[in-house]
Amino acid sequence: MTIPEDSMNRTPTIDQREVKVLFVVFKAMRGGHVLSALSIARQLRKRGVTPVFAGADGELATEIGQEMGFEEVQIPIYHGTRNTYFTWASLAAVKRLSNLIRQHNIDLVHAFDARSYMHAYPASLMANVPVVCTLCGGVDPYYNLPDAPNLIVFSEEQKMRMVNHFRWNADAVTVMRSRLDTKEILNTQFASEDAEARLVTQNQHAFTIMMISSFDSSKIDSIHSVLDAIEKLLKEGLNIQLVMIGGKGDLYQQAKLRGESIGEQFPASKMLFTGPAAKAFRYLRYADLVLGVGRSAFEGMALGRPTIVVGKNGFAGVVEADQVSDLAWYNFSGRNVDSVQGSHVLASEIKKLMLNPQRRKEIGEFGKQYIEENIEVSVGVPTTQLVYHQILDHHNRLARFARSRQWISFLCRLVPVIRDNSIHTIKRFLRMVSTIKQPRKN
Repeated sequence: MTIPEDSMNRTPTIDQREVKVLFVVFKAMRGGHVLSALSIARQLRKRGVTPVFAGADGELATEIGQEMGFEEVQIPIYHGTRNTYFTWASLAAVKRLSNLIRQHNIDLVHAFDARSYMHAYPASLMANVPVVCTLCGGVDPYYNLPDAPNLIVFSEEQKMRMVNHFRWNADAVTVMRSRLDTKEILNTQFASEDAEARLVTQNQHAFTIMMISSFDSSKIDSIHSVLDAIEKLLKEGLNIQLVMIGGKGDLYQQAKLRGESIGEQFPASKMLFTGPAAKAFRYLRYADLVLGVGRSAFEGMALGRPTIVVGKNGFAGVVEADQVSDLAWYNFSGRNVDSVQGSHVLASEIKKLMLNPQRRKEIGEFGKQYIEENIEVSVGVPTTQLVYHQILDHHNRLARFARSRQWISFLCRLVPVIRDNSIHTIKRFLRMVSTIKQPRKN
């Protein structure tokens, strides 16, 4: 049998043999986008994909390394004090990624989030392998991204941003919500034997509300909205215990002090802040009601708990049939409401659910079914495989001059990043000079 000469140099397709994929995250932290990448990689491994991870060291690095391999790469996200997509330190990260691609004989690179993609893109060009990006929630990207035959996003909100604002072809942007491993969440090892989780529900007669959050600047408004609402309900004499799961740092401490202050006013209530928690979802099976956004909402829904989305502007909706489409369009982020909702709105919705057990049951059942049909990671694996196949096939057919166009695309996308970095540097310098010139007060 004669093998065509051009096929000897082709990248393999996902149907031909096991494909090695480098998953790039900027840091192996216990965040939604990393957990999503890990869940997707685990499912793909069952279907002929060998995953390897790369990113900065973090809480999940050891777990990922033991399971499928983890290579440390420092992907910079700051230029001075400014968040950025690329800076001088990025050159070392690009070189490191390019070397890893060759070292592990990687066939395809899958970058999770825009910053990782901006570093993986030139590294992939240098190593002559294709690359795909999954944009992970939020309002990313802040800059347009280098051209690719396909881009994966979690919501229609992001797709419309890429199509309407950055002029991407709609057919090149794939919405794929599926990223939650429900088998892990429903694993019986996290059932009633979990003494640590049971400690949060010592008051068996109270209505237990739980929320998982990172307590960073993007989430703190929603957390204070919840605290305000709970305080209102306690003033009405309702028997509630609030469990806030996760978080650390100054904003966490501020919220914790506020929660404890509320608890002191109402001794019969319980306001518990757990701090960082591995497998945080295990607490949620003891909740009567779950509050949150994105993954934390999904985990409550997967366990059949009635769930309310609470975003930056406060109450955004109850996850039920007549509201779920609007919530899903915005990735269950709460951005479906564009003005601040007073805490009394959230308090009112919580109270309605407290007083209606049958509605809570129906909402919980609906959320669980929605997760199984739309968010469960295995549901989206065929779509991911199809995207991989398309990208590998596109790379095989790509003429040599077309790769030059990819470099041009990357450099064009880099121009506004460099411009904004430079402006930031000049402003910092001028502020420093201004400070030096100010006369000292006697």
